[in-house]
Amino acid sequence: MGAELRRVGIATREELLEIGWQEAWVRLIEKYPGRLNRNAAYGLAAAVLDVDWRRLPAEVKQEVLVMAQQLRRHLLL
Repeated sequence: MGAELRRVGIATREELLEIGWQEAWVRLIEKYPGRLNRNAAYGLAAAVLDVDWRRLPAEVKQEVLVMAQQLRRHLLL
């Protein structure tokens, strides 16, 4: 996913931390709408929180699910 992040203007972990996983995921979804899924968002959130994606807090997983639904509706409009 590193190359994709660079293509949307995120070249370093510091840049990812600065904009947050939510904005990074939105940028990626806009550029690659058919290629990315919730697992990509889990990975971004885990990178920001510096945890294994399987150990993401339940509230972060819920936020990913809500964002995924909102983005899906947005992309279908």
